[in-house]
Amino acid sequence: MYAIRPARPDDLAAVVELVVRLQADPDHHVGYHGTSAAEIAEELAGLRPDWASGAVLAVAEDGTPRGVISVDADAEVGRAWLFGPFVELPADHPAFRQCWHNVADELLEAAMAVPRLSGITDLELFGHRRNRRLGDFAARHGFTQRATSRVFTLTGSALRPVLVAAVDDADTARPLGADPQVRAQVIELHERCFPNTTVTGRQLVEGARGHTIVVATGATGLLGFAAGYAQPDELYVDYVAVDPEMRGAGTGRALIRALLRELAAKEGPRPQAAAVISLGNDASERMFTALGFGLHLELVGYRREP
Repeated sequence: MYAIRPARPDDLAAVVELVVRLQADPDHHVGYHGTSAAEIAEELAGLRPDWASGAVLAVAEDGTPRGVISVDADAEVGRAWLFGPFVELPADHPAFRQCWHNVADELLEAAMAVPRLSGITDLELFGHRRNRRLGDFAARHGFTQRATSRVFTLTGSALRPVLVAAVDDADTARPLGADPQVRAQVIELHERCFPNTTVTGRQLVEGARGHTIVVATGATGLLGFAAGYAQPDELYVDYVAVDPEMRGAGTGRALIRALLRELAAKEGPRPQAAAVISLGNDASERMFTALGFGLHLELVGYRREP
């Protein structure tokens, strides 16, 4: 139905338009992407080492992109993430489901040949729980369903007080500096709290993925840290880790507030803050809801390991 070809840099604008249309529908939504054109353009532009060399398209006869899958890979972690597959078909197509899967399969087959996937067989997908076609696609290709994650957001009038109010533990919540001991403690705590995650402790501390980090320290050393980054439409809280002996004392909430303030100061304010929390992590949900965050949507992960 569509021709499959490698993406080119000049395809980016048309691909962003395609993904914006499909992201607005939970039945097509993929969790690695935002929903606005600015967010999606930034996310695609951030794929390493570039977007076009790691993406393949399904194009109509007139050359218009009607499907795409993009690949992000990290050789150090030994894992890759598939942004898609996105497939757009006429709503009244008589064989919508079958054609969707045929195009998606062709996109995946072509994507598996991109050089950045050489030697990497640990793959992940992530999509809205209503994206049933993605779940079926994952199962057919040997992916197993992993934990459901819940996206919590804080917007508008509820976000502003968090950014301007005094931060708890203000004397200890501060940006990560150059102190080698504190940096080493952040790496150790990150690896302990988030084993086998998408970013290693070293990558986090060295800024390899563009994170801003704030830390809380005390007489015994590191109490906890929070890390995140700014996107075009939101401030994203990616990691919050607190030493087990300090949990329940408000350190996590103080770190989140300090991180959001630091991101807003560095990158400018945004209309929304967001965080993704694994379903069942009740302590983290309580921590974020205490700050005013509310449930926005639920996403399901799929993984194919070696």
